[in-house]
Amino acid sequence: MGAVLSPALLLAVRINSKGREVLYLAKGDSVKLGCPYVLEPEDNGPQGVGIEWIQITPERTGPENVFLSYQDHHVNYGSGSGLQDRVAFVQNDPSQYDASIRLADLQVSDTGTYQCRVKKNTVAVHEVIVTVQEKPVTPQCWTEGELIEGSSILLRCYSRGGTSPLAYQWAKLADGYGGGRLPSGTIQGRAPGDLLIRSLSEVHAGIYQCRVTNRVGYSVCQLNLSPSPRGRQAGIIVGSILGSLLLLSLLGLLIWALICRYRRKECQRTCSDCRSSTGGTMTRACNVCTHHSYSPHGISYMQCQHSDGDERAAALMCNEGMRHQVTCPAL
Repeated sequence: MGAVLSPALLLAVRINSKGREVLYLAKGDSVKLGCPYVLEPEDNGPQGVGIEWIQITPERTGPENVFLSYQDHHVNYGSGSGLQDRVAFVQNDPSQYDASIRLADLQVSDTGTYQCRVKKNTVAVHEVIVTVQEKPVTPQCWTEGELIEGSSILLRCYSRGGTSPLAYQWAKLADGYGGGRLPSGTIQGRAPGDLLIRSLSEVHAGIYQCRVTNRVGYSVCQLNLSPSPRGRQAGIIVGSILGSLLLLSLLGLLIWALICRYRRKECQRTCSDCRSSTGGTMTRACNVCTHHSYSPHGISYMQCQHSDGDERAAALMCNEGMRHQVTCPAL
């Protein structure tokens, strides 16, 4: 009697020992636990064949859990094991010399010893130890350091899940396919999953793959390294600085233009007020508009001075106590 893996689990780790088989299986997979048998001469007789499958937890506490049995052409499912919906005999009639079963959608809680008992006049027993583990979660890959030729960078890889122990291995892919040897100048970092590259050069350019494995599976992530020449990097920095200065200059010009436009409109409005204060008798351009603040009473006065010496004052209420002078364009 023996345990036979389903095609999806041909890569599972199997350790054979005398009298029993030990299987390391991945969570979510399926497995066939084989229990073929033959009847010895002393087993011939009218008594029917009885079959029991028993799950024994690693702690081996409590009564035996018979989760599946066969007697008198009837299949019976146990209760309380959580296996009822995921277990079945491989053969429709297990009395035909095959008591093998199939377990589907394996869970970590399914870990334990599975015992097959075939009874007639005598009893034959076979055990399979099943350990269900989680595959490594897809890792994250990233770099620390500047991708500039001559500098040192650290390639990092970390998986946030999976049954320990987890093993990390870096490889440089050849043309993006298959595993390749790491170039010179690469050493193992302090933490598992770290790869240190000293004196980065064009030789180190390419795709790197981190592979995380445990007993039941693996997962990978990849990084693409494209180191830049040191001179090119300096040019990029200088270009960025010049571009920033140009942008600031354009912004300053825009602000200056808006201020000039605002002052021009204010000047035109002031000169228009001056014209109104003279009763519409102005015939020459208003050259200078002077805004005088009279702070004791919070009143400011605006005068319009004309080239012919004629002055008319118009007292206008203002919200600001500032003093300024603007030159008006010719009207």
